[in-house]
Amino acid sequence: MNKIIAAVAVSLMLGGAVSLAENTAPKPNDTVAKRDAEVIALTAQVYPAFVMLGGGSGICISEDGYFLTNHHVFNEAAAPAKVAAKMAGNSRKFTADAVGADPRGDIVLGKLRLEEGEKVPFVPLADSDKLEIGDLCLSIGNPFLLNGNGSEPTVTFGTVTAVHRFQGGYADSIEIDTAINPGNSGGPSFNINGEMIGINGRNIASHGKRYNTGAGFAIPANQIKNFLDALKAESGGAYVVRHGLIGGLDLDLSSQEGAVVRGVEANSDASDAGFEPKDVITAVDGKTAFNGYRFLGITQTKPRGSSFVCTVKRGDKVMELTATNSVPTESGQFGTVPRPDDEARKGGGGMQAMFGDPFKLPPMKSSLGFKGEYNDDRKVGGYKITSIKAGSPLLDTGMEEGDVLTKVNGRTIFYFADLHDILIATPEGTEVTVTWLHNGEEMTATVKTAKAK
Repeated sequence: MNKIIAAVAVSLMLGGAVSLAENTAPKPNDTVAKRDAEVIALTAQVYPAFVMLGGGSGICISEDGYFLTNHHVFNEAAAPAKVAAKMAGNSRKFTADAVGADPRGDIVLGKLRLEEGEKVPFVPLADSDKLEIGDLCLSIGNPFLLNGNGSEPTVTFGTVTAVHRFQGGYADSIEIDTAINPGNSGGPSFNINGEMIGINGRNIASHGKRYNTGAGFAIPANQIKNFLDALKAESGGAYVVRHGLIGGLDLDLSSQEGAVVRGVEANSDASDAGFEPKDVITAVDGKTAFNGYRFLGITQTKPRGSSFVCTVKRGDKVMELTATNSVPTESGQFGTVPRPDDEARKGGGGMQAMFGDPFKLPPMKSSLGFKGEYNDDRKVGGYKITSIKAGSPLLDTGMEEGDVLTKVNGRTIFYFADLHDILIATPEGTEVTVTWLHNGEEMTATVKTAKAK
């Protein structure tokens, strides 16, 4: 009898516990539910502006069809070229034209061909300098071409895990843990407000595999903003926009107490600015330069020809020096530290020699039929003619060896890269206007480009 009473008592206790548990079961977390709703709304807001391009992704940034993608997705953009494109949730196929290419920064600005008066969904660009580690991040892409050539991209969600990462050509990148895989390249990442914080382009692979490891990198929106005007300009007929180096500035990249100046070349950007050996650059445009790599990261976020205000410690004195990044960098992504284009043309090496470079610019479509060299007289500028080949269109102008070519189609020529970037987009037989100095006198003529050899 005692056993029965005990069993009933235990049963009642358990029943009461179950009943109590049912009455006090945790309700859905209001904060989580609110966040879910925000993410769903965010996806619906930005989804229609997504663009699919072959094996990669893109995003519209204006109602008239301007869009962004990676250069390694639209890798013939500098030539120029056109591709087929589709927008998310839209079965229509668009033709997309290249407008400008930044191979070093892995960005291409393109434009959809629209009907007259037609408008398309687009997204605003964020102030990426305001990003903080731990910010929420939503990414859209077409990983592994899962959409099956349809119009439904993949959405992933995560956080900003680091900012200002120096990754070679991705000099000031945003690190994110949203899943970034092959096919996500060129696609956008957003903050919770629906503003694009960057264009996704690479990840750190695991054991030779290309799938996501949780360390993806995006080119920041502010860097892209800095390049947009130059990408649209097509200066002289060139689609390529170069990053630049402050010429003649030799940095000690091993220092962790600012960017230490190891040497300064005479007659250079660095000497013009007033740098001296042993100077310590502590900030650029108000941003802390804690070492040489961060200095390069900041100065690589603006196109060649930009000016920077550098805070410099010289002994016990602190001063500000203004410097210009006039030396064009190589176009490729290989190599941690950006090299001058002239130096890179002497030969690659390492991985570049073994595997090639998907960021290498296409060959010139035409030629002006001469050889030249950098003009040491920086005040004059231009490209000094060392020889003119037989059959060159320049022979009919009266141009001679020793003359200095200063402009092509109004674009100032200082380095071979300046001319090269025009001629890779200029077919044989195209009329171009050349300006040169002959015995100090400026002369101008119109010629037709010759066949590239």
